[in-house]
Amino acid sequence: MTIAQPAAAFRGGSLDDRVAAALATLPRRSGLDDLHDRDLAPAVAALHREGLLALPVDFEGRDGAPAYGLPPSDVLAALVRIGGHDLSLGRLYEGHVNALQLVCLYGTPDQKRRLRADARAGRLFGVWGADGLPPFSAETGEDGRLRLEGSKRFASGLGLVARALVPYTPPDGEMRLLLLDATDPERMDPSGWRMSGMRASRSGRYDASRLTAGPEDVIGRPGDYKREPYFVGGIWRCAAVQLGAIERIVELTIGALRDGGRLDHPLQMQRVGSMLMEARSARLFVEDAARRVEGGEVDAAAVSHSAYARLRTEAAGLAVMEAAERAIGLGIFCEGHPIEPILRDLRVYLRQANPDGTLIEHTRTLANLFVPGRPA
Repeated sequence: MTIAQPAAAFRGGSLDDRVAAALATLPRRSGLDDLHDRDLAPAVAALHREGLLALPVDFEGRDGAPAYGLPPSDVLAALVRIGGHDLSLGRLYEGHVNALQLVCLYGTPDQKRRLRADARAGRLFGVWGADGLPPFSAETGEDGRLRLEGSKRFASGLGLVARALVPYTPPDGEMRLLLLDATDPERMDPSGWRMSGMRASRSGRYDASRLTAGPEDVIGRPGDYKREPYFVGGIWRCAAVQLGAIERIVELTIGALRDGGRLDHPLQMQRVGSMLMEARSARLFVEDAARRVEGGEVDAAAVSHSAYARLRTEAAGLAVMEAAERAIGLGIFCEGHPIEPILRDLRVYLRQANPDGTLIEHTRTLANLFVPGRPA
């Protein structure tokens, strides 16, 4: 990987310290917030004030261009902290970090400079992978510019994300990445995002029909988007955000039982013990995946361990939520209870496409690499 050094504009303070400072200015999430259209713009602005939108690329690469240079342990700590505060905000920041890393991995020096300028100006980035109806497409016209049609769905951050990385497949080639201006409100349709949780993520539909893009907007070479270890391997960041919510549920459950004088009951201690073990197990998986993937080696085991970290986090989340519900009882479902909105958000965010297929594919990889006494 490129060895990155802090740029001249790099300000003091760790990523996690700045996240803590930003979140300290924001009110705690309440389930009653969902009775209205909750707006994350103030939260994104708080991240910007602390320099968090630009910090991942406040480094210089060997070529003198901006580089992604954050240690994975710092990114993990920040994503866990944000996820524990608000899963929708965590989803958006994870997408922002993902987009910055991809442009720094595969973009030209000029594209990286534009990226850093946008991030320093407070523009949020995202990665919108899922095609809508009609599907997103791009064809090259006679003037060399791309003619865009179709849409992207589950486009998180509508109205908040200013620049979106969108994959597309040319009629005669491999998948490419395009950096799209995502600020036109007339093209945003949030109406399809009618979920019980993660509502503030605004994961609706963005219509790109009749837009054009130039060669300067195409990021990387054909096939770069799915290049490992950063495609499936990068899923550890989503797991880190989810881990933050899991640990927050454990913290709030212990606090509620202690305040109610029920923490020392043997059955409650058993529940709390199982919650602590689930959260700890998930954290170990996510930390291990981050170290393996961000080493930059094309390692099938690293990618599979990252997929496993996501599956382990899902299992831990489901177990912790059930234990919290049993420990606290009916009151946990009350609007206004601090755990209630986290449960709704986490249940939605934990869902992923084809988890059974993910388990089968990566179990096959790790089973072939397994040797007793030696970690894969």
